[in-house]
Amino acid sequence: MNKNILDTKELFIFDLDGTVCDTEPCHHAAYVRTIESLCPGNTIPPEEFLSCYVGHSETEIYSLLKKNKSIDFDDGLFFRTRIENLFEIVKERSLDCAPFYRQLEALYPDRRFIALTSQRVSVLDRFRELVNYGKIKEFISVADKPYSKRDVLSDTEKFLGVPQDKCVIFEDFAPTLRAAMENGIYAVGVCHDFNSLSCDDCNELTDIHKEAVFS
Repeated sequence: MNKNILDTKELFIFDLDGTVCDTEPCHHAAYVRTIESLCPGNTIPPEEFLSCYVGHSETEIYSLLKKNKSIDFDDGLFFRTRIENLFEIVKERSLDCAPFYRQLEALYPDRRFIALTSQRVSVLDRFRELVNYGKIKEFISVADKPYSKRDVLSDTEKFLGVPQDKCVIFEDFAPTLRAAMENGIYAVGVCHDFNSLSCDDCNELTDIHKEAVFS
């Protein structure tokens, strides 16, 4: 990770799922439990979850599931069941933050760390009860907002109070990383088992499972 560049940044922006914590396996397991219980005879293999659903909003995932599986279900019931399954799994696995994130906390104690997430606030609040996010004290959710992550990144001064050239974002979703770069924000892609980022998607890559190598 390029420390010379990070040293120039004032605001460190983090996605949460699959970035600060390796939560994507938990989300996958929760979707599997839910669809197997509500729609018997159906399941979601890891490769299908990665190729079809990761990175989509919840509403989009439900529509894709119905289309791809030729099934129907009540969205509200599916959501409630999935969330209960999700947090049962999170408790079982005792999630901790990624090694690279803990390194950044130690290296930059005076920087502002924030979360920019698409999680619903109700889900985010439950995660915050179970996961120690350390230096992140500001949690900004774009769920059910009239603006998106892309909108925030296109005008960080308006939304976050910091110009784009003073921001760095850590994210696991390629379109968001590319949007950040398009707006002059330094973008670090976080790799895990449920994504497939390339060097073209961001300024540099790091691995959620390992400590970062600083240069």
